[in-house]
Amino acid sequence: MISIWCDFIERSFLQGEFKELVAQGKIQGATSNPSIFAQALQSESYRASIEQLKHAGKKPKEIYETLAIEDIKSASEILYPLYAENPQNGLISIEIDPFLSEDVRASIDEGVRLWHEINAKNVMIKVPATQSGYTIMEHLMLRGINVNATLVFTKEQMRRVLQAFQKANTNAQGVISVFVSRFDRVIDLQLKDDTLRGKYGIANAIAIYKDFLTYKPQPNHRILFASTGVKEQNAIYNDAGYYVYPLAFTHCVNTLPLQTLRAVQVDKLQTPSMQQIASFDDLEIAASLGDMDINLIAIEEQLLQEGLTSFEQSFQAMLDTLA
Repeated sequence: MISIWCDFIERSFLQGEFKELVAQGKIQGATSNPSIFAQALQSESYRASIEQLKHAGKKPKEIYETLAIEDIKSASEILYPLYAENPQNGLISIEIDPFLSEDVRASIDEGVRLWHEINAKNVMIKVPATQSGYTIMEHLMLRGINVNATLVFTKEQMRRVLQAFQKANTNAQGVISVFVSRFDRVIDLQLKDDTLRGKYGIANAIAIYKDFLTYKPQPNHRILFASTGVKEQNAIYNDAGYYVYPLAFTHCVNTLPLQTLRAVQVDKLQTPSMQQIASFDDLEIAASLGDMDINLIAIEEQLLQEGLTSFEQSFQAMLDTLA
């Protein structure tokens, strides 16, 4: 069955609704990123802790790490019974400092340090799928550290990540986070009619998933569908689960923003039919987009760079508020 994770983390949420979602079996894991933590740390529930840490002379990154590690530990404890029953469930991700993404040695050191400081077997270290990232992932996995490869937009990235996982050849859990809706947010603006709106993100994700399966991956290596929220419901995006239903494949993960998670009946998700899958033919859609002079290769590179920059900007903005 598909595993549903919650793409959100925040202190008061963890102690309330998050616990309920886990207890009700609606989620089997969680993810976080610098943007999520930047948003979370603005909430009232952190104010006293931030002031105490500032008073103690802690620097902004030390304050962030102290609070983030506390949250990840809390989430890992809530999720651990799921992990104990099945190590593919009950996982929670934390990302390495995005400003270190091109520094292989520093990223490995930080990933290892965070892994040991959190000290929970069901934690994943999140690493962007870049040239440096593939090396970082392999070295973390060699140490038995679970890895979440993020910002995956292409088959080539997926293959490079899977190769890194397979070279490490350990029992560590690895997920390959394929970003879905971001394609459509760019492509939709370039379309002159509604025929192909909201099509390519899902088609590309399905194509990557099908390609992934051809490599006969180990059970501890899976595809995760991310960026699955609908920004605004309209005639095309007529359901909060627009990016959820067509991607409810077995032996994969779908991580949902909190608003999407609340709106979708995750316990009633069904594997998409062959007819549904056929309606998202990536080659046909890509050819049609090419006829309109829409450069998918350029968009793929744009999305990766925007993702990396967005995480850096969110991280810096958060550190600035903690100064």
